[in-house]
Amino acid sequence: MIVLALLASIAAAGVALTMLFLAHGRPEDDRGGARADMVRYFGLSAIAALLCGAMNVMETAWDSVAAAAAGNATNIMAVGLLWAGVRRLNGRRAIGAISTGAGGILLFGLTFLVPLDDATLLKTAGLVVFSALCALECARPPVGQLGGARLLSWTLSLYAVYNLARLAVVAAFGLAPLLRQGPVSAEATAAVSAVAITLVSVSAVWIGRQLDDDPAPGTRAHDRGALRRETSRLLAEHSIVRATLVRVPELDLIRAAHSGERADTMLRTVADAASDALTDVVTGMPARDTVFAVAPVTTDATDVEESLRRAFARRMPSIDYDDVPDLSFEHHLLRDVDDLSWLMESRRSRHRLGQPRND
Repeated sequence: MIVLALLASIAAAGVALTMLFLAHGRPEDDRGGARADMVRYFGLSAIAALLCGAMNVMETAWDSVAAAAAGNATNIMAVGLLWAGVRRLNGRRAIGAISTGAGGILLFGLTFLVPLDDATLLKTAGLVVFSALCALECARPPVGQLGGARLLSWTLSLYAVYNLARLAVVAAFGLAPLLRQGPVSAEATAAVSAVAITLVSVSAVWIGRQLDDDPAPGTRAHDRGALRRETSRLLAEHSIVRATLVRVPELDLIRAAHSGERADTMLRTVADAASDALTDVVTGMPARDTVFAVAPVTTDATDVEESLRRAFARRMPSIDYDDVPDLSFEHHLLRDVDDLSWLMESRRSRHRLGQPRND
């Protein structure tokens, strides 16, 4: 019976994860805004719930303390990440994810140090706290004003009450009621968790469909979408366009010697210089530390580089920078938007893998 209930919990978590990503609504990497934040946090919560169910099955099958520790930690994190996600949507300080991670790590370690039954009670107490916090956060605006927020709040409130009832039963009658068939047994708890996951996933999709999924201006996701749209416009007028990738080789030194803000200002200045130097140009920063400038092929690539260097140098006094950093260039001819998408993704992958930024 316990294994069937745990498998039901795993299935519910899988459904929740699938529904969340189906709710996202944007292809590939043009994701951003409040909906992306919700999918990020709630999706991680669904993954934690999946792992929790799997660890509980392993614990039941092999009586593994390590599996029990991982199951306790991921159970806490599944609920805590919901709280962190709602706090993010409400624009509140990002202590939710930190608290959740600390709670999961603490409970993982304590499971090896205290009797397993005591660790289970600590986990149950943590579920009460995080569920209650998330239920209260769901009542705050702006999330509290969205359809689905009330369902999410009531689901987590009842889940907190159920776990509080389990603690009350243990306080009154000891651990025996948790070990035999009944409303507070392990089987019943797994079934309640499966129902809670299903209701949370429904409310999350309901809320997510009302959230804005447009990336915020100034983010790389926003620039990727804007570059695709504007490049499509240029290609409708020209059979081929040129993408010029511009980097500042000493940008890491500027970031270390001054600040990250100064480095960002330097990149924005490169983009402004490209707008000065090139005709009908579209600029953006879809990859880290790289400015993309897409424009019709009207001049030689060498002339583009010289014009951009001169425009960049003219803008140095406006940002109070005495020196004129060197620039490095790459040029690529684009015949369709897919070429641009591949180019942006290749640069993102290169930076994730830690490969050199200068070719």
